[in-house]
Amino acid sequence: MKIWIDRYNPDTAETRTDAFTVADEACEGLTVMGLLGYLSQRCDPTLAYYHHSVCDHGICGRCSLSVNGKVRLACITPVRGFSELRLSPAPGRTVVRDLVTR
Repeated sequence: MKIWIDRYNPDTAETRTDAFTVADEACEGLTVMGLLGYLSQRCDPTLAYYHHSVCDHGICGRCSLSVNGKVRLACITPVRGFSELRLSPAPGRTVVRDLVTR
Protein backbone atom coordinates (compact mmCIF):
# COMPACT_ATOMS: atom_id res chain seq x y z
CA MET A 1 0.00 0.00 0.00
CA LYS A 2 1.22 3.49 -0.83
CA ILE A 3 0.69 6.15 1.85
CA TRP A 4 1.24 9.89 1.59
CA ILE A 5 1.27 11.97 4.75
CA ASP A 6 1.19 15.75 4.82
CA ARG A 7 3.65 17.01 7.43
CA TYR A 8 4.18 20.32 9.21
CA ASN A 9 7.13 21.46 11.32
CA PRO A 10 6.13 24.35 13.61
CA ASP A 11 9.77 25.31 14.31
CA THR A 12 10.47 26.11 10.66
CA ALA A 13 6.89 26.45 9.30
CA GLU A 14 7.95 23.89 6.68
CA THR A 15 5.28 21.74 5.05
CA ARG A 16 6.02 18.64 3.03
CA THR A 17 4.48 15.36 1.97
CA ASP A 18 6.24 12.11 2.84
CA ALA A 19 5.57 8.88 0.97
CA PHE A 20 5.69 5.44 2.53
CA THR A 21 5.13 1.97 1.11
CA VAL A 22 3.85 -0.77 3.40
CA ALA A 23 3.23 -4.40 2.44
CA ASP A 24 -0.48 -5.20 2.22
CA GLU A 25 -0.01 -8.07 4.70
CA ALA A 26 1.28 -5.60 7.34
CA CYS A 27 -1.91 -3.53 6.93
CA GLU A 28 -4.27 -6.45 7.48
CA GLY A 29 -6.75 -5.68 10.23
CA LEU A 30 -5.33 -2.23 11.01
CA THR A 31 -7.17 1.03 11.48
CA VAL A 32 -5.63 4.26 10.22
CA MET A 33 -4.43 4.80 13.81
CA GLY A 34 -2.79 1.37 13.81
CA LEU A 35 -1.13 2.14 10.49
CA LEU A 36 0.22 5.42 11.88
CA GLY A 37 1.62 3.49 14.84
CA TYR A 38 3.24 1.01 12.47
CA LEU A 39 4.81 3.81 10.44
CA SER A 40 6.01 5.60 13.58
CA GLN A 41 7.61 2.46 14.99
CA ARG A 42 9.12 1.06 11.81
CA CYS A 43 9.63 3.89 9.34
CA ASP A 44 9.73 7.36 10.92
CA PRO A 45 9.71 7.90 14.68
CA THR A 46 9.32 11.67 14.17
CA LEU A 47 5.79 11.28 12.78
CA ALA A 48 3.33 13.18 15.02
CA TYR A 49 -0.29 12.03 15.31
CA TYR A 50 -2.82 11.92 18.10
CA HIS A 51 -3.16 8.68 20.06
CA HIS A 52 -3.84 7.83 23.67
CA SER A 53 -4.33 4.67 25.68
CA VAL A 54 -8.14 4.73 25.73
CA CYS A 55 -8.56 5.57 22.07
CA ASP A 56 -10.15 3.25 19.49
CA HIS A 57 -13.75 4.01 20.43
CA GLY A 58 -14.52 6.94 18.12
CA ILE A 59 -15.78 9.11 20.95
CA CYS A 60 -13.47 12.07 21.57
CA GLY A 61 -12.72 13.07 17.96
CA ARG A 62 -9.14 14.16 18.71
CA CYS A 63 -7.82 11.82 16.03
CA SER A 64 -9.87 13.47 13.26
CA LEU A 65 -7.92 13.75 10.05
CA SER A 66 -8.47 13.77 6.34
CA VAL A 67 -8.31 10.32 4.72
CA ASN A 68 -8.29 10.61 0.94
CA GLY A 69 -10.07 13.96 1.23
CA LYS A 70 -12.78 12.94 3.71
CA VAL A 71 -12.70 13.72 7.43
CA ARG A 72 -12.58 10.51 9.43
CA LEU A 73 -11.59 9.28 12.87
CA ALA A 74 -8.25 7.48 12.63
CA CYS A 75 -9.06 5.22 15.58
CA ILE A 76 -12.07 3.54 13.94
CA THR A 77 -11.39 3.87 10.20
CA PRO A 78 -10.21 0.54 8.81
CA VAL A 79 -7.38 0.49 6.28
CA ARG A 80 -9.00 -2.45 4.48
CA GLY A 81 -10.65 -1.35 1.26
CA PHE A 82 -8.11 1.36 0.44
CA SER A 83 -5.41 0.72 -2.15
CA GLU A 84 -3.75 4.08 -1.41
CA LEU A 85 -4.03 6.56 1.44
CA ARG A 86 -3.48 10.31 1.57
CA LEU A 87 -3.49 11.46 5.20
CA SER A 88 -3.71 15.17 6.01
CA PRO A 89 -4.75 17.31 8.95
CA ALA A 90 -8.51 17.80 9.17
CA PRO A 91 -9.56 21.01 7.40
CA GLY A 92 -10.61 23.90 9.59
CA ARG A 93 -8.38 22.87 12.50
CA THR A 94 -5.14 24.48 13.66
CA VAL A 95 -2.17 22.25 12.84
CA VAL A 96 0.19 21.80 15.77
CA ARG A 97 2.58 19.37 14.06
CA ASP A 98 2.08 16.85 11.24
CA LEU A 99 -1.36 15.29 11.87
CA VAL A 100 -1.82 16.74 15.37
CA THR A 101 -4.47 19.47 15.38
CA ARG A 102 -6.50 21.41 17.89
